[in-house]
Amino acid sequence: MGTGGKGGYYFHIGDLLCESFAQGTNGYKCRAVATDGPRENLPKLRRGKFDIVVARSDWAKRALDGSGAFEGKGADTSLRSLFSIHSEPLTIIARKGAGIGTFGDLNGKRVRLGSSATQLFRQSPQAANWGTSGFKTLKFRDLSQQSAALCAGEIDAIASVVGYPSGWVQKTAKTCPIQLVTVPSGQVSGSGELAKATIPASTYTGVTSPTNTLGYKATILSSAEVSEDDVYAFVKSTFENLAELGRQHPALSGLHPSGMIRDGLPAPLHPGAARYYREQGWIK
Repeated sequence: MGTGGKGGYYFHIGDLLCESFAQGTNGYKCRAVATDGPRENLPKLRRGKFDIVVARSDWAKRALDGSGAFEGKGADTSLRSLFSIHSEPLTIIARKGAGIGTFGDLNGKRVRLGSSATQLFRQSPQAANWGTSGFKTLKFRDLSQQSAALCAGEIDAIASVVGYPSGWVQKTAKTCPIQLVTVPSGQVSGSGELAKATIPASTYTGVTSPTNTLGYKATILSSAEVSEDDVYAFVKSTFENLAELGRQHPALSGLHPSGMIRDGLPAPLHPGAARYYREQGWIK
C-alpha cells in the first residue's frame, strides 16, 4: 500500500489498515510503504507497483481525468475506488473581532490561503466577485507561521484544507480567540471529489459549536487490474474491524459505511468492493 510520509496521517492509517488485514485474514500479507504522497502513489498504482494507495479525492480525480499533475500521462481509466475515510475540510479560522461571521465576510479582508484553499476559492461563484487584493497563497508549511500575525491583528483570517484536529489550528486557538467560518455547500462546485464536512464542536479551544464546511476526502484506491477477490478480502476486513480501527486513530473514528462508500469517490467502485457492499445491502 502506497501511503505518505512516515510522520503523517496517511502512513499511520495505511499501516493500521495493513496490520489489521494481515492479522485478520488468512493467506494475505500487507505492508504500508512510506512515499511522497499521491504524486508518487497514483502513477505507481497505475504501473502495478502498488495494489492499494491512499490519496486525497481531488488528486484521484486528476489522475482519473489525466489533468493537473497527470496531464502528460493521460487519463487513468483503470483507477478504482474502495472507500473514503476522514475528511480534509476547508478550514477557515478568523480572529474574533475581525468582522468575519460568514463566508461572504471574507470579501476585502486580509486572508492567507494554503494552495488547496486557493483552488477551492477559485471554484466559488461568490468569491469570483470579491476584492481579493489582501489574499495571499502560502505553502502549507508556512501557514503555521501566520498564527502570530492573525493574533496580532496583522491579518484577518487563514484558510487551509487540513484534517482535524490540526496542530497549528489548535495552537492558534490557544494563543488568541478565534472562530471557525461556516462554508455553505453551494459556494464551491466540485465533480465528485468534494463532500460536505462538519468540524465537531470543541475540536479547537473556544469553538463550542460544530462548523459546517466542505472539502476533500482521504480515499483508498486500487486498480481494475487488482483481483476482485483480493480487494473483497481487504474491504471486508476493514469494515468488520472498523470500530477497533477507530479506537486506534482519530482519523478512523466516527466513520459510517454510508458515507465511506459514497462521499469523495471520483473513480468507479472496484468490483471487489462493490460485491461486499451488495452483500451488506448498502448498494444495489
